[in-house]
Amino acid sequence: MTRQHTFLMTPGPLALNDEVKAEMQYDIGSRDPSFKKITARVRDLIIDLVGGQGAYSAIPMQGGGSYGIEAALASFVATSDRPLVCINGIYGERMLRMLQLRGIHAVSITAPSDRSLPIAEIATCLESDPEITHVCFVHCETTTGVVNPIGSIVELARQNGVRTIIDAMSSFGGMEISARQVAFDVLVTSSNKCIEGPPGVSFVIASLEMLNSNADCTNSFVLDVRDQWRSFEKNGEWRSTPPTHIVQACAKALERLAIEGVVRRGERYSSVRDAIIRATDPYASPLLKPHVRSPVCLALTAGDVIHTQKDLDALYAHLVDYNLYIYTKLHLPTRSFRIGCMGSIDPMWIRLLEIAFEDFFNANRSVQRPSPPPKDRFVEKAM
Repeated sequence: MTRQHTFLMTPGPLALNDEVKAEMQYDIGSRDPSFKKITARVRDLIIDLVGGQGAYSAIPMQGGGSYGIEAALASFVATSDRPLVCINGIYGERMLRMLQLRGIHAVSITAPSDRSLPIAEIATCLESDPEITHVCFVHCETTTGVVNPIGSIVELARQNGVRTIIDAMSSFGGMEISARQVAFDVLVTSSNKCIEGPPGVSFVIASLEMLNSNADCTNSFVLDVRDQWRSFEKNGEWRSTPPTHIVQACAKALERLAIEGVVRRGERYSSVRDAIIRATDPYASPLLKPHVRSPVCLALTAGDVIHTQKDLDALYAHLVDYNLYIYTKLHLPTRSFRIGCMGSIDPMWIRLLEIAFEDFFNANRSVQRPSPPPKDRFVEKAM
């Protein structure tokens, strides 16, 4: 059966550059010196992108973003700790769930999914509860694409003497993060977002202070970030079989990112996002206000047509007829759906999206539009 490339416009995985995909054609031994060099190159490129030379180390972990987050929480939060989880979306909720499953008594604050995390409320929580040991939050919450103020939150945590663990899946590589300006403790990202690599590997970027600490709270082999780090430092090897083809592709993706630069990549994504807004404007509206809207994905609402998951399923099936693929799930609290702005998106896809939206929404609005009221309905009776 002949297969065609799909026009992938999801918030990850995403459409990959041909050079990146080509790297997965080559077989390589996981303990071969050549693969050790590729792993070392990947680690160096990650640290270069955050300006963390001499103070941080990048530890690749087998598995996607959630694996990396759980590894970081398992390795750097002890069962006796009391982390504060700041939530304004699904991935903040997931961090809390991971901690709870390990029996950790975490506290949390929750904000609406269309607003950034409230600094004043975080400050109040830290001041009123001196037992808090960590602040855990998502930089760019992929649920809606809302951006949280990473610098302000990290500085607030530092002033209160607590550690920070940050989910930067959807921001790393597309939004500037400088370890010199934002002295985070642990930051986690993955290969299949702004790095523009295939899914299957995550990266825990941890301060050397955290890695060298005596704490050893991990009760899992595969999630032990420190042990993985020690193996890399000792002999350059992964402790167990790595996703060799994905790591090779990720090395190429990181090289391309280093050439393009984080700022220019973010500008490219913003340009795609704004073009999608213009293309869909007659039919759907951005959920977020511009000042909290990320460049990586766009949450849209179309309340007169998209009310339920069934409605979105119909739109999704319609877009597939045009070979266009967006994210499949409706976010029920906000009644929003998402289109990704990352990856190798061709401008032609956005033009096709505009045509597909026009066809779908015009047809469905004509079906759902209520009958007009009688002409005399709003005529006031004579006094």
